[in-house]
Amino acid sequence: MIKLILTDLDETLIHFGLTRATDHAIAAIRRAQAAGVTFAATTGRIRQGACAAFGFARECTQSAVMSNGQLVLADGQLIGQVELDREGMERLAAELVGDRNFMLNVITRAETMEPVRVIVSDDPNAARRAFRADSDDVVVMDHLPDGPLVKSNIHVMGGVEQMGEVRERLEALCPGIRLMSPGPQVPMFDVAPKDWSKAKGAELLRRHLGIGVDEVAAFGDAENDLELLGFYPNSVAVANAVPEVASAARWHIGASADDAVADAIEDIARASAEGRMPDFMCEAENERGLTMRARPAGDRKVESLPYFRPRA
Repeated sequence: MIKLILTDLDETLIHFGLTRATDHAIAAIRRAQAAGVTFAATTGRIRQGACAAFGFARECTQSAVMSNGQLVLADGQLIGQVELDREGMERLAAELVGDRNFMLNVITRAETMEPVRVIVSDDPNAARRAFRADSDDVVVMDHLPDGPLVKSNIHVMGGVEQMGEVRERLEALCPGIRLMSPGPQVPMFDVAPKDWSKAKGAELLRRHLGIGVDEVAAFGDAENDLELLGFYPNSVAVANAVPEVASAARWHIGASADDAVADAIEDIARASAEGRMPDFMCEAENERGLTMRARPAGDRKVESLPYFRPRA
């Protein structure tokens, strides 16, 4: 049976435009936990962002794999932290500091509830305009901040069309880092250590908990979920997943727009309470999930919720 749930957040558990997980999703997580299943958001978000994803319901983030596996929480305790390659980040900063087509974003104190956002740019006015008026305060400087660097991303101001060329150029320039897309509609790269991923962070948590590989259910949709889904036998792709992730997954379910992951978590809760595998992990249900890929937006059920905010 399933004892550990690992799920990506944005466009997997949380549909694009929702300000947080649905009430149904939070209730399903609580039921799974009551059945003895550990829930761990497995996300590119930092600690504050992961907590906000559940309306700061603490039980939903007691265990988590954050910043694409670089920060790992188990039962509220930080058990793993992997820093970005400093030399690679210095090269990246030198390359992008004066380039108006890109913006290098670095977050210090990412493991805390009081992170500090730093924009590495020689144009502070342009940097501030890149964020919404209601966003966190930012510090603008023309060099990297001191101290450990865990979370960073690059905003591609010209849109997703530029991202292929940008990735190849910057990864060649900075061999200690890798760039990962958090989703095909997002003009941004997450910056990660060359040899690290969500999967490696998830393994720190799984081994800490003493849970078997086949007792893990891993959900995802985007490129930064690919290694995670490729590693665990019970991997699950939502209907809106990119083709590479859908191909890597063993099981397939509906769209994030229909809260399909919440339904799957509820299924896991029932099954684990009875000591069996969930119903959606069977060939008939998998075939049904595969047919849903023809409608990646599903019925858009969650878009009627009061905490859905349409985004451009």
